[in-house]
Amino acid sequence: MEVKINGSEPRVLNVTKVPLRVEEKVAGVHMVAKDITVEAASRSIIAQQARRLNTIFESITDAFFLLDRRWTFNFVNSEVERLLGMSRQQLLGNTAWQVFTGQNLDEFYQQCRLAMASGNAVHFQAFFEPRQLWLEVKAFPSEEGLSVYFTDVTDKVKAHQELYRQNTDLQQFAYIVSHNLRAPLANMLGLVDLLVGQEREQRQTPEYEQLLHHLLLNTRQLDTVLHDMNTILTVRDKQGVSEPEQVPLAEVVRQVVDSLRDSLDECGGEIHTEIPAKLCVRGIRAYLYSVFFNLLSNAIKYRSEQRPLRITITATPSQPGPGTQVEVADNGSGFDTQKAGADVFKLYKRFHTQPEGRGLGLYLVKTHVEAMGGRITVHSTVNVGTRFLVHLS
Repeated sequence: MEVKINGSEPRVLNVTKVPLRVEEKVAGVHMVAKDITVEAASRSIIAQQARRLNTIFESITDAFFLLDRRWTFNFVNSEVERLLGMSRQQLLGNTAWQVFTGQNLDEFYQQCRLAMASGNAVHFQAFFEPRQLWLEVKAFPSEEGLSVYFTDVTDKVKAHQELYRQNTDLQQFAYIVSHNLRAPLANMLGLVDLLVGQEREQRQTPEYEQLLHHLLLNTRQLDTVLHDMNTILTVRDKQGVSEPEQVPLAEVVRQVVDSLRDSLDECGGEIHTEIPAKLCVRGIRAYLYSVFFNLLSNAIKYRSEQRPLRITITATPSQPGPGTQVEVADNGSGFDTQKAGADVFKLYKRFHTQPEGRGLGLYLVKTHVEAMGGRITVHSTVNVGTRFLVHLS
């Protein structure tokens, strides 16, 4: 209690009152007062500083939290709640391992342990899977624990990934120009020089006709490469393509199978589908058609001569997370995925000598799938078959 005695400065007293009992009746009160003015002033200053710090931490744009040396949350600001999608009640007083049970925090744990052990600040990026966010984290150690700041850099990381993809594409196009365009063009120039140099009477000979034939082949090859480049650029720029929509998957697959019916009947192949009739995926119909057309036509083209072709297409919910997983499996000739390595979906990469192909189909498949926000993987064994897993939203 605060009191003022004889016009002096107010004092803060800690008063203890003890009843005095006589024959079980309260006959009076014994009071002990202790002057705690200094302690009260200190507590007031501490409270003011705490409110001031809280205002500062709430006003900064970064998410901020404090961990003690037992990895317990001692303070979080509202930006932490927003980015992590969790309330203060779920965080304060609990350890990071209690809050994020079963989640992969290896990068965070290793970096923060390094900061505590070395006494030096750390700066790193980590993927927070529950919210699908890339976070840029800065952690500063002290005797009490760690002060951790982090921001959402998902857009920046995606922009960097897109820049990397575009750089890879530029490298691919440089390869096209230096190899696939230069070779037929050089041949054409040489053949034209030979044809122009022929005398009139020599232009009716078999050799002249053969030169014309080679010129025609190289012209067609050049036209094919230019057509491929136009196709790739169109896909990347999404020219003439509608916006994503809910597409009935079974209907698109059925259309592809119908378009390949003659080829299937000719080789005696069969396709079995297990796709729920009402299952829809968010995507672009033309891209989905192209994905399944390329996968199925490749299965027909590279079928095994030792057994009838069997293709199965199944669609199930993705595990873990939302979306749909589509499996396209065949019992064809297969290829060595270990030998192919990272080249499986690259432009103009082929893994069979027969029959002829350009190595464009799987490149387009991956490009279409990723353009719809999905991903694709492949597992294949020589003389056993190939299995593609397509994850769609």
